[in-house]
Amino acid sequence: MNRREDVARRLYEACLSGSVPALDSLIEEDPFILDRVSSLTGFFNDTPLHLAALRGHLDFTKALLTRKPKLSTELDSLRCSPLHLASAEGHVEVVQALLRVNTEVCVARDQDGRIPLHLAAMKGREEIIRELLGAKPNSIHEKLSRGETVFHLCVKYNRLEALKSLVQYVHSNGMESLHNSGDGDGNTILHLAAALKQMDTIEYLLGIKSVKDHANVKNQNGSTALDVLEHCPNRDLKTMEIREFLLQAGIRTSICGGLDPNPKSPSDIPPPLPSQRRCKARVILQCIYRFWIKYLKADPAWLQEVRGHLLMTATLTATVAYQAVLSPPGGFWQESGKGFKVGEAVLDTYHSRYYPGYLLINTGMLIASLSTIMLALSGFPNHNKFLTWMLVYTVYVTLSCMVVAYVLAIILVAPQAKDDFKLSLDISIGLEFCWMGICGFVVLLHTFHFFVWLWNKFSKLVRLRNMFVNLVKSCHRSSRGPIATRDVTTELVNPAGRP
Repeated sequence: MNRREDVARRLYEACLSGSVPALDSLIEEDPFILDRVSSLTGFFNDTPLHLAALRGHLDFTKALLTRKPKLSTELDSLRCSPLHLASAEGHVEVVQALLRVNTEVCVARDQDGRIPLHLAAMKGREEIIRELLGAKPNSIHEKLSRGETVFHLCVKYNRLEALKSLVQYVHSNGMESLHNSGDGDGNTILHLAAALKQMDTIEYLLGIKSVKDHANVKNQNGSTALDVLEHCPNRDLKTMEIREFLLQAGIRTSICGGLDPNPKSPSDIPPPLPSQRRCKARVILQCIYRFWIKYLKADPAWLQEVRGHLLMTATLTATVAYQAVLSPPGGFWQESGKGFKVGEAVLDTYHSRYYPGYLLINTGMLIASLSTIMLALSGFPNHNKFLTWMLVYTVYVTLSCMVVAYVLAIILVAPQAKDDFKLSLDISIGLEFCWMGICGFVVLLHTFHFFVWLWNKFSKLVRLRNMFVNLVKSCHRSSRGPIATRDVTTELVNPAGRP
């Protein structure tokens, strides 16, 4: 190791440890070491003051600034000054020492366009924010390339206490309009807080009169803070809580222009325009769509979870239907008699009106159960929508037949119950039909899902057909060059092929 490398190593270690005596020793050996520090190994990207500010060595920082104040304006490879690093790390005394030497660094920008105040806000350094604003009050007006203010950064990085410090500062200096300014897309800090679902920040902002007075301001997309919240992909309980809070605070959606802040009497209100009626219809449709997505949308993984249970249920119902026909209530006649023969069902003799229906319903239940078993064992993939709906319908047909067969069995085995226990029997049959109504509602939902799927497939086929037709037409046009056109013209003029 040569002397130059040894000096660079000793200076680097002194910066990391913050040893002022080691710095003094190096300067005694080479009084110009700080002037040519950028040429030393280990200091190509940083200066000794950068390292001292980053580590928070106050005495070492003061020693460097005393010997070479110009170091406070030097930038590293990321275009950060020592004040950037000290502000981000929260070294208050180091920041104070740097500001006593030079305050213009407060508006110096790094490679991302951020000044020290931006970094302090992103990290939530409240004391640093106060020091920077005290040294350079106009730095609060500095924005990033996308128009974000220091207030936007506090909300973006969820630094509520730092935001409170900034709001208190602008209120005490008569700059209340600053925290209502929008970024490059017109989003205010209330828009941003709603998008990030920061309930505490929203409550604090709406407690500020100047913010609440402009709470319904729209961004460049024409959306209020409530609109931004409504378009969040994850609609959890927190979203609903924030939505209710915003509505109670008087924030409206931008659909149809919101509500009139100066309501008129009913006699002064003109009839709604067609465009307003269309807007209201769109609002209703959006509400229905959200309700459908939240409460009625089918889970795509449900079939995989219940496939085994369906197979077991179908096997059980097939057995019940088989036994109900081969072993009906009352059994079979063991000998022939007047009006009946041996082997015929007893119920067919005394209840010829209901027994054929009983057999028909059980036969339908058996066929539907066997169809369910066949579909469940066919091995078709779960994403095959058509076979999935077939399986769903066979299951519901089986359950419905089972309920009807049960009602008919009650009538067949207890004919006197219709007179003796008419009320109880009516209640029982009514409950069974209510259950069938619930099944019908579920079947209706699945039918709606099925038709939506069919419509999407049909639309996709129509688009593919149109693309194919356009492709054929374009190929046909490209194949008809000048020679082909000339041949066609010749045939039209001289169809016989004469010279």
